[in-house]
Order: sequence, then C-alpha cells, then structure tokens
Amino acid sequence: MNAFDLAYEHDFALHFVREWIEATLDEYRDQAVPVADLDFPRLRKVFPSDLLSRAKAVVVPGAVPHPPLGDSGFPEFGPTETRAAAGVTYKDTFFVSRPHGTEGLYFHELIHVLQWDRLGIENFLIAYGTGLIQFGYRNCPLERMAYTLQAEFSLKVLPEDVISWVNQETDAIWDRVTSLLANGYQQRRAVG
Repeated sequence: MNAFDLAYEHDFALHFVREWIEATLDEYRDQAVPVADLDFPRLRKVFPSDLLSRAKAVVVPGAVPHPPLGDSGFPEFGPTETRAAAGVTYKDTFFVSRPHGTEGLYFHELIHVLQWDRLGIENFLIAYGTGLIQFGYRNCPLERMAYTLQAEFSLKVLPEDVISWVNQETDAIWDRVTSLLANGYQQRRAVG
C-alpha cells in the first residue's frame, strides 16, 4: 500500500489516533513534568525557556505507549507498536522508558515537539505515517532529522538556530508529502 492509498482509505483512522492521543495525554497528565524542571543544563543552552516550560516528559517504567494501530485498520504499522522504543512524542508531551532517560533522548524528543508544533496533529500524523510507509522507522524523514540532530547534540556541533533549522526542514518534508499525495490523487483520478 502506498502513502496516498493509506491516507485515502484510512482517513477515518486519523480521528481514532487523535482521540487515542488525547486520552493518553489526559491519562498521564498528573505524571507529566515540564522539561524546564529537570536537570538537563545543555538543553537550556539549545532551546528557549518557553519551549522547555511547555514541553513535558513522562517517565514510564516499561514500554512507552503506542496507539493500537495494527488492531484498528493499520496492519502496516503493527510492527511499530511492538518496537522497544526508548521514547515517543505526542504533541508537546513525550514519554521515555525509565532506563533510557538521557539528555540526548530528551533532546531527540524535543525535536519531535517542534515538528508537532510546526505541522499540527493531523499533518504530523500524515507526514510521519507516509515516512514510515516509504522508508521504515529509522529512515522516516521526521525520525532521521531527530536522530541526526541528536548525534550533532552529542558531538556539540548543532546548527546555530536549531528551531529555525527544524522548522525549515519540517516544511520541506511536508512539501514532499503533499506533493506525493497530490500525485497519488491525480493518478487515482486518471485510473478511476
């Protein structure tokens, strides 16, 4: 199944995922801690205080929560649910597995917070899902960006203005996704 078919045939599932995200964030709301309250001094040198105050982290003892996509019409994403992820981000809140709570992981998840901010819920889900279908998890463009910047964070060689860079790259990813979906739509109309 290509990205266009997935978006076209499973549009109803975006509603399901949005509801699942909201319910999950509500369930963990009391455990969410602003990143600004954590002892990660290097993050304060990279990100503005308003982002660190708004972004929240939830440390979970086991697996981070994933929407049950495999059981709700998205068998393509079933393997994503069972992958032992160290972290996952939904909107301005990210979940990290207790043994993996490094400053580098928090940096990675903050990049995803910026991506969610830039794209909004629906566009983020479409862009992320399209990237998973096309390239798999590790090479999904939104993940690849976060991993690349996390490596640069570890090496202390980040772009001067990380937020502007993330916004520019996220916009470019979204442009590619919308172009892909538009081409798929035109091909479907020509055939159908």
